[in-house]
Amino acid sequence: MNDFELYFRLGLNHILSWSSIDHILFLLALIMVFNFKDWRKLLPLVSLFTIAHTTSLLLSVYGYVQIDANLIETLILWTILITALSNILWKNHQVLTRIHYYFSFFFGLIHGLGFASDFKMMIAGQSQKFLPSLEFALGIETAQIIMGFFILIVLAVLQKIWLNTRETYILISGLIIGYILALLT
Repeated sequence: MNDFELYFRLGLNHILSWSSIDHILFLLALIMVFNFKDWRKLLPLVSLFTIAHTTSLLLSVYGYVQIDANLIETLILWTILITALSNILWKNHQVLTRIHYYFSFFFGLIHGLGFASDFKMMIAGQSQKFLPSLEFALGIETAQIIMGFFILIVLAVLQKIWLNTRETYILISGLIIGYILALLT
C-alpha cells in the first residue's frame, strides 16, 4: 500500500467507523436540515468542515497549537449538542441552514484538534507532514460526502413514509441531545 492510499484510507476510516460516532452525530445534526433536492448545498458545507479540520490538524502537527485532549473531547460533545439544539430552536429554515455553514467551519476547527494527537503519532519521524495531512483530508472529505448522501437519502425516506421535515429535525435532534447529555454527565 502506498502512502497516499494509507492516509486516504485513514481519513475514510476516521469518519466511516463506529469509533467515530461523535463525528457521525455531528454530520447528522449538520446535514439533516437540508433536503435531498438541495444536495449541492452539502458539498460546500462538508468542504468548510474539511478545510477547518485540516487547518487545526496542521497547526497541531506543526506544534503551533497544543490543547488538552480531554478538553477537546468535551468541546466536541458541546459542538454536537449546540448543533442539535439549533435544529430544534431555530424555526426559520434559511437562517438555520446559514448557521450550519458557520458551525461547519468553526466547529470543524475543534474537531480537527480531536484527532491531532493520534495523527501526530502516525506521522512521527517523517520529514514530510504536509502531504500526508492533505491525503488524510481528502479521505475525510470523501467519507463526509458519502455519509452526507447516505444521511440525505435516509432522511428523505423517513420524511416520505413517516414524519414531516420539522418532526424529523425534532426527533433526531432530541435523540442526539439525549445521547450527548448522557456522555457529558
